[in-house]
Amino acid sequence: MSFAGGFQQATLCGSLGVAAAAIGMVADEKLQKQLVSDLIRWYKDFPFPKYQPAGLNLTTTVSKSELCRDSVGKWMEATGIAYDDPKRKERCAGLTADVASRVVELLNEHLGKQV
Repeated sequence: MSFAGGFQQATLCGSLGVAAAAIGMVADEKLQKQLVSDLIRWYKDFPFPKYQPAGLNLTTTVSKSELCRDSVGKWMEATGIAYDDPKRKERCAGLTADVASRVVELLNEHLGKQV
């Protein structure tokens, strides 16, 4: 199942939903809520995409929102790149990698001490 483009029109960024599910697999309910909250707060203020494996030097933007529509829309507005442009897919792939990296950092910070 793919969550590219969010879960439905104008909803949560797909990378966040999958990240929340991954956190839920290893964290108890209290920690899951804390980590997902921390992740969303970070997401809203992070200049995506930091990770850019295609070497396109894509413009970064801060969404101030956890919604796919706002995140990718703000970036498309800043760059003039259309939704169906392959560069948009590269941007979202980089964003997804950035989110995955942050999830690992959060889990290591909170669960790594327990190992």
